[in-house]
Amino acid sequence: MSPNEEKSIAGNAATGYSYFPGCSLTGSAGEYDASFRLVARELGIHLDEVEDWNCCGASPAPHHWGGNLGVLLPARNLHLASASHDAMVAPCAGCYNRFKNAQYQLEQSEDIRMQAERIFGEPVRYQTEILNLVQFFGRAVQPEALAERAQGRLAGIKLATYYGCLLTRPASILKFDNPRNPASMKPLLWATGAQATHFPFKSECCGSYMGLAKKEIVLRASRRIIEVAQDMGFDAIVTVCPLCHQNLDLRQEQINKTFGTSLDIPVLYFSQVLGLALGFKADDLGILAHVVSARKLIAKIERGGGRDALDGKESGRGSRKAVS
Repeated sequence: MSPNEEKSIAGNAATGYSYFPGCSLTGSAGEYDASFRLVARELGIHLDEVEDWNCCGASPAPHHWGGNLGVLLPARNLHLASASHDAMVAPCAGCYNRFKNAQYQLEQSEDIRMQAERIFGEPVRYQTEILNLVQFFGRAVQPEALAERAQGRLAGIKLATYYGCLLTRPASILKFDNPRNPASMKPLLWATGAQATHFPFKSECCGSYMGLAKKEIVLRASRRIIEVAQDMGFDAIVTVCPLCHQNLDLRQEQINKTFGTSLDIPVLYFSQVLGLALGFKADDLGILAHVVSARKLIAKIERGGGRDALDGKESGRGSRKAVS
């Protein structure tokens, strides 16, 4: 049975969301966009891409001297999105961070709201709810329904959940999860049958955009994260941030050459893991496009992972007892 022939598990999903792909998902992280759209469609969730969207400002705009470019760029997208839906999903953790900050600044400052009004030609709309990818799927999918649908497809697979910096910090503005000990990915990952045990480096910085000016900082920071995940026996690292993915996946070979290490652990997007659990092929989800090969991981999943060893012992929900 193909995935599309199976029963939808998003029975409580909203009928539609604004979708902001941003620069990364329409460029270097095209596989993230493809897997997200595929899984959302499979769940029966309608996405309306924000029409005529612009860059959220990313890292440079907030540092624009003497202006509010870092607020006004994302504010325009919020203004456009608010016209069609009450909620907007921004899968890129960096975009999500910029939108939450812009919304906060607009709420706090009448001067900025007036500046936006002069530019947009009408009062700025910014109240749309902003969801990151973990929130989005956490709202749309009941873990029990996913578990029934997945039938333990990822049983025996050990996944290191990596949140990085941008998804939860600054906590006073983002108000999402525990910034020191985030755990919001786990309910759905457990439902796939995978083991999402404690990963102590889940909120460590990977070096972020310092790869442009100080690459050595990124290589050292990312090395620590990858090395700990590999030493702890995880099969893959899971993230929702394209920049983190780039540093952990694309730079893994650079790290090996620089430090003489033998790191070899695939890095998947959260949407790709959910797609595997729903029965989609790795190629459909863009997993084979990553720099670090996931073929061993996919082969392990196709063999049934550690399901036989886990039967009657520990899988899916049972593994919750072992996590923090």
